[in-house]
Amino acid sequence: MKTNKAEIYKNAFRLFLQDNYEKVTVVKLEKAIGLSCRGIYHHTKDKLGLFKAVVDTYIFEPHKVENKFVFAEDISLRDFLQTYIEGVERTMDYLSNELGVDRKECAKCYFQFLFQAYKYYPNFVEKMDAIFEKDQQMWRKIIDKAIASGEIRNDIATEEVVDMFRMAHLGMSYVLAFTTGLDTERLKRQFDAVYKLLK
Repeated sequence: MKTNKAEIYKNAFRLFLQDNYEKVTVVKLEKAIGLSCRGIYHHTKDKLGLFKAVVDTYIFEPHKVENKFVFAEDISLRDFLQTYIEGVERTMDYLSNELGVDRKECAKCYFQFLFQAYKYYPNFVEKMDAIFEKDQQMWRKIIDKAIASGEIRNDIATEEVVDMFRMAHLGMSYVLAFTTGLDTERLKRQFDAVYKLLK
């Protein structure tokens, strides 16, 4: 029997992606996880508690700025863009490995899971807002530093530049999730194009 908490969450994650929260029954959980209901709920209070633990593990933790990106005070915008792409790739690889599917399939499944979390996880919007705000703050700091150092022009508005980079990533992630999955090489080219416009 699997009693490792990480295995429980991983198997529950796969099940929630396959059947969606409302269709996941106790019988399905027992079969997917390899534990009795009592054994499962020893680790979490109930189905919602298990779902929340899975969301915490596979949405909130991987997307925390400190878990996704390496930030150094003296990093240039050019180097940060490369570091950002590498962080995105690490997150995609991690989720793909956890699900046991390729990146293309992972992207589709993951967006479906995000919508489940939005619907069933209490305070999901507030928690996502906090993660997005930390990400935005990091970008602001990088852009302001690049302006101050002369790496990019000083006649640009920080917020608009931050949005250009972040929306390129988030927009591509969403649109390509339904076709090829996010292509990080394409994202890198987009980042490079925006960077050149700022010089």
